[in-house]
Parts: sequence; C-alpha cells; structure tokens
Amino acid sequence: MFARYMFHLLKLRKNLQLDPSRLRELQMKRLKAIVKHAYENVPFYHRKFDRAGIRPDDIRSTADLCKIPPTTKSEIQSNPLGDVIARNIDANDCVKRTTSGSTGMPLTVLVDRNAEDFQAAVWARTFLENGLRLSDKMAVIDDPRHFPTNRNWLHSFELLEREYISVFDSAKTQLMLLEEFKPDVIKSYPSSLIILSDVYKAVAFKPRLIFTSAELLDDTSRSLISSTFEAELLDNYASYEFSLMAWECSQHMGYHLNVDSVLMEFLSNGEAVASGESGEIVCTSLINYAMPLIRYRSGDFGVPVEEQCSCGRSLPLLKTIEGRADDFLIALDGRAIAPTVFFPYPFEGHEGIRQFRVIQEKINKLTIQLVASKRFWENQVVLERARRKIQRLFGEGMHVEFQLVEKLDRDSSGKLRKIISHVNSNQVVSEVCTRHVR
Repeated sequence: MFARYMFHLLKLRKNLQLDPSRLRELQMKRLKAIVKHAYENVPFYHRKFDRAGIRPDDIRSTADLCKIPPTTKSEIQSNPLGDVIARNIDANDCVKRTTSGSTGMPLTVLVDRNAEDFQAAVWARTFLENGLRLSDKMAVIDDPRHFPTNRNWLHSFELLEREYISVFDSAKTQLMLLEEFKPDVIKSYPSSLIILSDVYKAVAFKPRLIFTSAELLDDTSRSLISSTFEAELLDNYASYEFSLMAWECSQHMGYHLNVDSVLMEFLSNGEAVASGESGEIVCTSLINYAMPLIRYRSGDFGVPVEEQCSCGRSLPLLKTIEGRADDFLIALDGRAIAPTVFFPYPFEGHEGIRQFRVIQEKINKLTIQLVASKRFWENQVVLERARRKIQRLFGEGMHVEFQLVEKLDRDSSGKLRKIISHVNSNQVVSEVCTRHVR
C-alpha cells in the first residue's frame, strides 16, 4: 500500500507540469483502457454498448464519447450488484462506499485497492500543493459514518496526525475538541464551519489552512469563515462516486480539474458547452476498475473555462460549481434559476443573517427560512425590498414567505442544504439544458 501510494503521488505531482497536450494523451489512454475493461468484464456496460451498436474500438477520441449513452444513478441501482461490478475483480477485496443519499437515492460504490490508493494520492497532491506539511495536525469535521476504522500508516511515523470530529456534535463540543487537538488544518463542510464561527472566540489555536467540500461555497460564507479563523480557505469538489474531482489553489481562479483520474464533460442538450457556459457535469472514472462508471450523470452543473491558472499548473479550470439539478428553482415562466443566485441575493449589503434556506414548495411559492438577529428581522423595509427583488426574478405572482427559525436542520449526512426544490426535477433539468439562467 505504502509503495503504491507513493508511486501514485509522485506521478500525480509530476503531471501538474505536463503540457496540456500530454495530459490529454494520458487521459485518452486511460479512457480507452477503462472502456475496453468495462465492455469485457462488466455485464451492465456490455449490454449498454451492444444496445447502442458500439464497440470499445469506436472510442478513438473524447469526441466519440457521445456515442455512449449516459449512465444514471437509477440505472446502476436497478441492476444487481453482480452486473455493475467487474467479473475479474474480487469484490471482497474492495472498499465499499455509500453515498449520502441527500436526494433520497443512496448508492453503494465498490472501489478496488489500487484505485483507493490512487484517490488518496490525488487528495494528498491537492493538500501538499496548497501548503500542507507532513508535520501538520488536521481536524476533520464530518459525518462519523465516513470516519476510517484503522489508523493510517502515516500515523505510525507521527505524520499527518488527524482528529475526527462528528459534524452532529454541538458547536461547543466541536470547539472543545479542537482546542484540545490544536489543529494546523481544518477540513469540513462550509455550513459546519459557519456554525462553529459563532462560538469561535478567544481560543488558544489558530489553523493555518481550511479545506472545504461537499457543499456550495458562496462568497459570503468564504469571507466569514476566512476572517473568523484567520486562515486561507481552499474549496474542493468531490463525490463518493469519483472522490476528488477538482480543487482550488491559492490563486483562486477556479477549480483545477483532475483530468488524470476522471474525465469530466460539461453538456447542454447532449452537446459540449463553450468556455464560460454552464453545463451538466458528466463523469467517467479513469482508475476504478472494480466498478467503472462511464458517462455518469452527476446531477451537478458547472462552468468550464479555457484559460490557464496563473499558478502555472497545467490542469484545466472549472470556473464555478453551480449546484445540483435538484436544487435549481423554477420561475413562473418556466425558467430554471441556479441556486447560486441566492448567494447573497436578495440581501446584499445587509448584516444580521447567519444562515438561510430557500424552499420551493410549489411552482408559485418560495419559503425563505432565516437564522437572523432580532434587529434584522424587525426591519420590515429590508424584507419587503427582498420580496420585491425575488418577485422581479421569479415573476410578480410568486408568493414569497419569510420564516424566522432558531436553526436549520441538517440532512442525514450532516450537511445543511441551502436550496430545496419540491418542483419536478425532470422539468428543472430540461429547463437548465435549454434556457439556463445564471
């Protein structure tokens, strides 16, 4: 494990300096290999390819990927496990991961040992490139179901010492554990760190770095977390299906795409979007041979760009992550509204809001829950002005209700969803693909 992990890490760090054309060649080589493997060893993909009338040799470039029908989560779930895992891989020797199921559809993913080490090295590359030191102590605030059961081999050498803290613990308990551990680095959800910032005062430790993931990070939250902890914040884009897919560096020009571990397409109506346009993110794992996922619809939307980061690394950039299709809202005229429009719209320039949640109960009703100060709540002028701004965007007939709440409830994974839509998600996806409003 150690030798394989180090081999992957060294190669991955060298990849950051490769010419973009070399990176594309590497990605294409791995794509062809995983497609051939899936066709020959995974019954689900063998049938899928046959029904589409294609063979692995038909995939000669990334432009040929459109010949392969996309894969959905529901497709994987509706097939027996034996049909979606490779017959030449020992399932008992794989790592089993289960997605959080925040959308009501948890999914079990099997990862072979080589892929697990590769994905761990991808995370390590990101941390090291962003200033993590081997002597650093990292506190991870997360869903306890995802905590490791065994000590990492690095801990035996007193390197990268980690403390795992449950996201379901109270903020005061979390702070007490953090003060005992005194981390140099904290990794958690943005919403968890915002809650923690309420009690983070006059403490005896100062983290140097903060890594966030698993939720949309808006500018207001970024500013609050960075200023409270007086640390640089770097966001990551990851999933249980594909591990770390993209990451920020200190230049904050966007997210570096890990093209050496996952191929990401950005599509609208099945076609690749242009630079600077929003598209649905469709992913193909290049390294997990136990359970290949080819052209898997992530349900997320993002904006790729052609420019290179000023840091000099050759990985391409994802400018912004716009959230899940399930979280898009619908205007009265049918337009799809990206959830990022509420970061911090419609309360720009107003203090007193600690947290908020937007719920679209039905096509003509939005409920906005606010964790806010009493002084803010009593300012009816601000609330009425916000209501009018929302109605101008969604339609004059949109009913907007504000609710003052003491706290927002977490979902089963410990995340705090800011946008919840009960409107037909298929309608959302259709509208996003045809008339996307950013």
